[in-house]
Amino acid sequence: MSAPVKQPEWKKPAGTPVPELKIYNSMTRSKEDFVPVDKNQVSWYCCGPTVYDKSHMGHARAYITFDILRRLMEDYFKYDVLYVMNITDIDDKIIRDARYKFLFESLRKKTANLSAELLKQVEETWHAYVAAKFKTHAPKSLDEFPAFVQKYQSGGIPEAKDELKYDLFVKTATRTADALKVAQAELAKGVASQEAAHALLDSSRDVVSVALDAKDGHTVTDPKIFRDFAAYWEEQYFVDMDALNIRRPDVLTRVSEYVPEIATYIEKIVANGFAYVADGSVYFNTVAFGNDPNHDYAKLEPWSAGNARLIQEGEGDLTGEVKGKRHPADFALWKKSKAGEPAWASKWGEGRPGWHIECSVMASDVIGEKLDIHTGGIDLAFPHHDNELAQAEAHYNCDQWVNYFIHAGHLHIEGQKMSKSLKNFVTIQEALQKHTAAQIRLMFLLHSWDSVLDFSAGSLHEAKSVENSINNLLTNVKAVVYEKAGSQAFTGAHDFREQEKELLARFRESQNAIHAALCDSFNTPQAFVHIRELVGQANQYYQRNAGKATLNADLLAKVAQYLTKLMRTFGVFPDANPAIGCGSGGGKNPEDELLPYLRALSSFRDAVRDLAQNKGDHKELLKLCDRLRDEDLVELGVVLDDRDDGKALVKLVDKETLIKQRDEKRQRESAKLNEKEERAKAEAAKRAEKLAKGKLAPADMFKTEDARKEFSEWDDQGLPTKDAAGELITKSRRKKLEKEFAMQAKLHEQYLAQA
Repeated sequence: MSAPVKQPEWKKPAGTPVPELKIYNSMTRSKEDFVPVDKNQVSWYCCGPTVYDKSHMGHARAYITFDILRRLMEDYFKYDVLYVMNITDIDDKIIRDARYKFLFESLRKKTANLSAELLKQVEETWHAYVAAKFKTHAPKSLDEFPAFVQKYQSGGIPEAKDELKYDLFVKTATRTADALKVAQAELAKGVASQEAAHALLDSSRDVVSVALDAKDGHTVTDPKIFRDFAAYWEEQYFVDMDALNIRRPDVLTRVSEYVPEIATYIEKIVANGFAYVADGSVYFNTVAFGNDPNHDYAKLEPWSAGNARLIQEGEGDLTGEVKGKRHPADFALWKKSKAGEPAWASKWGEGRPGWHIECSVMASDVIGEKLDIHTGGIDLAFPHHDNELAQAEAHYNCDQWVNYFIHAGHLHIEGQKMSKSLKNFVTIQEALQKHTAAQIRLMFLLHSWDSVLDFSAGSLHEAKSVENSINNLLTNVKAVVYEKAGSQAFTGAHDFREQEKELLARFRESQNAIHAALCDSFNTPQAFVHIRELVGQANQYYQRNAGKATLNADLLAKVAQYLTKLMRTFGVFPDANPAIGCGSGGGKNPEDELLPYLRALSSFRDAVRDLAQNKGDHKELLKLCDRLRDEDLVELGVVLDDRDDGKALVKLVDKETLIKQRDEKRQRESAKLNEKEERAKAEAAKRAEKLAKGKLAPADMFKTEDARKEFSEWDDQGLPTKDAAGELITKSRRKKLEKEFAMQAKLHEQYLAQA
């Protein structure tokens, strides 16, 4: 009996080491292996906005950064992420600005006309403003204000160098002063319309609002005023985030909806011995917490724990003198409400939550006592994030509430910190008027997420260059893939030669290098070094083989699909599929989609037919072809690339991008044409001037009224023979006069010919 037949022994591949994801962790100031608490589940809390004004590029720095990291975690590394974000809709700035808005609009609404009383009221608020902002340098009257401004501009106010907002204060005061001057002149002329009154108030809004709040802020008690104000700016925030292609959070929490939970959370901290009650407010005891052997205060920035300025900023704009606070670094968990502030009931009396406690409570309520990731701007590290950690660890009596703290770096504008006072404050809407969301995001991707990002012309130029190179490759590949799909022919020879093997090898090397970069704490700048190299290599292959039957469209498609997937993962390209369901497949009426293209075809056919019937010039036919390519198809997002073989390559491109490029080209051509016309006009004027000089016959040129003061006798030609004193003209002067005579004779000849 023979032995049973067996398979040979299988040898397990040795393989190569695969890079693991590491994340730069603010808890250690180093890159750490990422290890989620619960297998593939990742809990993530992001500090959301305090909604009281327009979102600016500082917000974009944080939220585009975190969107990129989130997309990489979800779509590239395939983690199951729960992304929680808060909206801070109870805050000192919100309370203050909501009161400003309500009181100002109330005054504006009841102001029916321009009056001496209104002028007096605005001028008094102006005096109060300049006295508060400029102290001993404050001008005593409107008439003295120009001298104050001149002194400031010439550097005569030393204090201005220490106050970054001094320039902003001067501009605000100047706006009101100018408006007062205009209103005074209007009233003197008898103009007392409501329009004139509103013009004065609108120009003085910042000054008047402060004064109104100081006088009547305590009377604003309706909670709806504060809620409606915050709700409006929350809505505007999400308009901006949607425009930037930032994914919405999985869970959105609002402070105003969590006040009961916040109060209960604080009670637990008090019970654990890490907070105390003082005059209706509750404060976190930083000394008791720091002295506890199981706890550490200010884990993120221990060197900032004694920074009085940062501590005060963290307590809010409306925090005045406090009673009963034991230590300078102690901070409010619950604030006793004052008149003119929203209030909620608690066991300590009417009050509202402090700023830091909000995030601790909402993150804990949704996620629990252990967070994988917490994100926020680096400017919030101390005191906000350090206080968040302390509160949660005091509440749970644990030693580590957050495992990975991720901070987005600062944003600069052309090398300087963004500031209204520096006149470089850029809102998201302003940025989007000049640049696309994709270009802004690419600029972010080309910089490290945790370092300073300079929002500058140079950075944006680089981003646009990268965008163009990627888009050009993808549109070319899409076109050749479509073209090849309609003309498959059996040739008997394969199209996988040495150059295809080389491109494939470079492609696989790039994939490995890009993966290693992304594993290295989301190193997108390094990833883009390899992306750009890959785009260049694919472009070289395309250029060498464009129009040839041997071009391997499948290999190019493989590269293009990978790049498209990466750009979609980064959020540069929009998400391809609906978040829920598989899509309808027929979301648009095919007739509606086809009709614009059919109209363009029909219009072209009509024009060609008309030209043929009227036996038109063949040049007119070429013009029609150019119009189809440069006008009609551009409006449809279609590019026709003329090729040497006479067959155009058809490409589908974003319509808005094409129209913008066409309009820019038109502007350049128009500018060139204008420049050419201006040159022609100048040359024509020069010729006309020269021609006008030729009107005078050479025989008369030395006999004009002015010339007779120099000369007294002439020969038959009209050339002078004697000067005014009766002396003979010298030989040297005669030569000079003959030369002038000859030039005039030539000019006169040209004049006669032109005439």
